[in-house]
Amino acid sequence: MADDQKEKSNNGGVITENSPETAISSEENASELPVIDKQLLDALDEILEKRSRDFYNSGNLKRPLTVSERFAKGIVKKGVGIISLSLILILFGVIMICCLFSEAPDYLLPLKLSPVAAILLGIEILVTLLITHGRLKFNIISVIISALLVAGCCTMGVLLNHSYNQDKIEYNNRSIAAEIYDRSYKELRYVADIEAMNIKVDLNPDGTGVTKGIEALSAGDNITVDVEFGGVYSTPRAFAEDCKKIMDGFRIMGIDISDFHFVNQSAFHSYKLNVEGKFLQDYSESRLAEQVDHIYIEDTGYLEDLEDLENSEDTENSD
Repeated sequence: MADDQKEKSNNGGVITENSPETAISSEENASELPVIDKQLLDALDEILEKRSRDFYNSGNLKRPLTVSERFAKGIVKKGVGIISLSLILILFGVIMICCLFSEAPDYLLPLKLSPVAAILLGIEILVTLLITHGRLKFNIISVIISALLVAGCCTMGVLLNHSYNQDKIEYNNRSIAAEIYDRSYKELRYVADIEAMNIKVDLNPDGTGVTKGIEALSAGDNITVDVEFGGVYSTPRAFAEDCKKIMDGFRIMGIDISDFHFVNQSAFHSYKLNVEGKFLQDYSESRLAEQVDHIYIEDTGYLEDLEDLENSEDTENSD
């Protein structure tokens, strides 16, 4: 075709010339190619980004766990009870150390703080539920050990508190008894012929262990005075008069005595008078004389022989 293409020969060479339409088509294809490549690359990037986002959201792509997260994951796998057991051991250990080294310990403190163990276990359950999204696993051994530990500490605290209060009460009783004896000795040593006097004090009968002094004695405290008179009394009235002097002396000193026990032993007479309660302490000498238990011994030698006879009979029966 002469119009579409011309071939010319110059010095034996061939020259080919393209038509203008073919040149224009080649230029258009060259300009459109980069645009299509760019669109394909953008679409591919979008698809890859979407797939990576979906893959990450589905949980298949995991980021590295921190130290605290690994620790929490390990605790969750072992079950509820490990953390609370550790905290209970620390808490009650500190409490018992404080009680043992305190000057005025409160051994009931473990019993008072025992609900804290339940609070710690409840907090651990809630935290585990939040971490595991409702999947809960109990470490039965840890829970049992926690319960036994709390019960053991409470029991030991109650026993130690009872023993401590008993020792404190007994010491307080002896202190008050000694103070009453010293004060009454100074006041009553010239009132009557007293051979011996014993004072028994029972403060705080309810066992609370509250210490107090002689000025804080109340009607609920039990104080008993045993008095042994010397000398010889001829009549129960004379014996009752000395008993009345002793009771009036304690009243003047302001010491509230619950019970009095008076006794006198001589070769031929034995006198005993028990004044129990506040009502009998207001009796007159004559009425007290009626309450005296009087024994008149005519022949002491006869009683000694009788005692020897009873001892010999007991020896024979034992053989």
